[in-house]
Amino acid sequence: MTVLLVGGAPCSGKSTVMRGIIKEMGSAVNVEPIPLFSCQKHGDILVMGRYPEGETYGGTDRLSYGTISKFRNFINQEIPNYRHIIVEGDRFFRAPDVEWVLDNHDAKVYILTVDLEEENRRHEERGDNQNKTWLQGRRSVISNILTNFFLMSRIEVRSNQTLEDSENIKQEILSIIS
Repeated sequence: MTVLLVGGAPCSGKSTVMRGIIKEMGSAVNVEPIPLFSCQKHGDILVMGRYPEGETYGGTDRLSYGTISKFRNFINQEIPNYRHIIVEGDRFFRAPDVEWVLDNHDAKVYILTVDLEEENRRHEERGDNQNKTWLQGRRSVISNILTNFFLMSRIEVRSNQTLEDSENIKQEILSIIS
């Protein structure tokens, strides 16, 4: 049983990679194992959040902030029921929770990186209007995880500059969950 966490700054390609993985896994059944935790079940794999076609912000971005304090209980409750649980996005990607998952479960943590020029191009391309202060805050959270002495040797950092990079990351994760 593996918990996979996929994080990164906004526009680092987390959702793009996740949507590619989901497409490869086939059809899903929508489930809500506990209130507020909308998920997609793909056989014996649980994907936290839902990824409707055509929505820019899916996955954990759609979950209530009220789920943050219940994240650990959710993982502990659901891990016996699934071969893998995949969590993408920044809702639960905070250093204390990343460290907790790594300390308490068979887990793999990915951080996707992208240079600022490409990040800005992606923001413009999707026409988002995320607050610059909030964006800098998210970048700081990721930077702090990347430089956290207790985490840095335990996380997988992948550059996600191109569609080829996204495909390679997708294939790497698929090889883990297959």
